[in-house]
Amino acid sequence: MIAASLALAALTAPAPQAASTAPTAKSLRASLPLVVVDTPRRIPDEPKIAGRLRIVDNGPGARNRVRDRAAFRDRIGIEMRGYSSQQLFPKKQYAVELRDGDAALLGLPEDDDWVLAAPYNDKSLMRNVLAFRTARSIGRYAPHTRFVELVLNGDYRGVYALTQRIELGKGRVEVDEDGVTGGYILEITSPNQSRGERRFLPPVTRRPILYTDPDRDELSGRETRWIRGWVGRFERALYRGGGWRRYVDVPSAVDYVLLQELLKNEDGFYSSTYLHKGRGAGLAFGPVWDFDVAMGNSAHGRSRHLRGLMLPERTWTERLYRKPAFTRQMARRWRELRREGLQRRVMRAISAMTRELRGPAGRNFKRWRILGRYVPSNPRDPRTGGYRTSWRSEVAFLRSWMRRRIAWLDRGLPRLAASARAASATTRARTR
Repeated sequence: MIAASLALAALTAPAPQAASTAPTAKSLRASLPLVVVDTPRRIPDEPKIAGRLRIVDNGPGARNRVRDRAAFRDRIGIEMRGYSSQQLFPKKQYAVELRDGDAALLGLPEDDDWVLAAPYNDKSLMRNVLAFRTARSIGRYAPHTRFVELVLNGDYRGVYALTQRIELGKGRVEVDEDGVTGGYILEITSPNQSRGERRFLPPVTRRPILYTDPDRDELSGRETRWIRGWVGRFERALYRGGGWRRYVDVPSAVDYVLLQELLKNEDGFYSSTYLHKGRGAGLAFGPVWDFDVAMGNSAHGRSRHLRGLMLPERTWTERLYRKPAFTRQMARRWRELRREGLQRRVMRAISAMTRELRGPAGRNFKRWRILGRYVPSNPRDPRTGGYRTSWRSEVAFLRSWMRRRIAWLDRGLPRLAASARAASATTRARTR
């Protein structure tokens, strides 16, 4: 639904043009670390092709040039990634595998699998990174990131976020993997995005769920049957019976749902919705991922409005929102996060990223001339009726939107809890 809407919108969008004044790799003096990738041919969707990667990072306050000595270099495999972004946007994102083993790139926890995420329709350049930082600030793992600027085969490609891939392991999704009952990451996704993938359909919602880590080919038949059975029993208990809490890590579900509502993510419980399970534990919700169409950057569905809840009609949350125990816990957790300074942390994160991106953003938008133009799924600015013409105005809108959304949730979450209590009382009265 969302991807189809974006594709339809893209047909009428003016094609963005690279500016003649865009920086060249030779003239580039970047304040962010430079990621320099060279490949012998065009990078495909899959499989990965061989290439070489260098990272130039001369330290805080220093300028980084392509010809500078590399702080890190390695042989890599690289391919394009993403679904809608591959179809719609000229600024592509990439999956990178280090061929010489794990490494702690730019101080992030070491691994050999990485993502070069490309903010394009998010003209603030920071929505995904802000979502991840917000999740970590409330005690939940989210991928660690560093802003970088990418030079690909001598072509300056703009601002990217070097990002951990979602997978099991130390410094990533850490669970007890001992035995058949633990060591899984799954993803709820859309029917379109699941085509050609190894998936299963749970018994009630029939919403496609992908095997993320391990992938399906690495799981035994016993493991596959076990995790499918666990998800199936959870769905039946949630929709048709009782006792659903025995199958779920409820605190993680509460935090995950609150983050989706706080950021009003159009993709929440539609796609890129991850779950994980360790031995002896319930199904945990998270980590968070994919917030390009969030925080006011949407012209579609419920997410186009600042007010109102995002998830009353989505998979699983449509039922969780009818459970008084769950909505009470949401309201209680929200009050706790507010007391602990959630809004202050969010605003500080935006300010820190604004300082970090001030120069790089200018170069990015010389390379990609999209300010003041429609890119799926950008909404029109409510004050002007047009599309914002500067990066500063994009950041100012994001900052204002977050303040107003937090204020709305202060009122909206207690109403959700009250509504769930009233509905539950009505149901009990009818069954007497």
